[in-house]
Amino acid sequence: MTEDANAAEVPAPRAMLLVVIVLGIQALALVGAAVSFVITAFGTGELVSSLLGLAVMFLIFAAGVGAAARGAWHLHRWARPAAIAFELLVIVFGFSVIGGSLWLGLACLVTAIAVIMGFFLPAVVDAYNRALHD
Repeated sequence: MTEDANAAEVPAPRAMLLVVIVLGIQALALVGAAVSFVITAFGTGELVSSLLGLAVMFLIFAAGVGAAARGAWHLHRWARPAAIAFELLVIVFGFSVIGGSLWLGLACLVTAIAVIMGFFLPAVVDAYNRALHD
């Protein structure tokens, strides 16, 4: 049986909602940032290409985070390390901006830690183990 078939047989635990919701919020925040870059790009002369490049990069990140959220809900093995790797980047970003924007930095740190801890809740670990071994 394939990984997808095994994961489909094991339902995601209620504790996985924390992970999926926070990842979804982060994906939406990335889309919002991309839209703001595009809007700002039309008001600037020399920074247009840089801002549009950032918008594309943020949309790519948003797609990846959204895919990780969906994969986590379906207990796909690849989703957990992908999401945790992204959250480590969010932690680095949070620490780098906390001096200039306390609330943005704290929001990044809190959401990243929530996702990482959510993946290691006993019910989530048990569901992943069952999905991999069934």
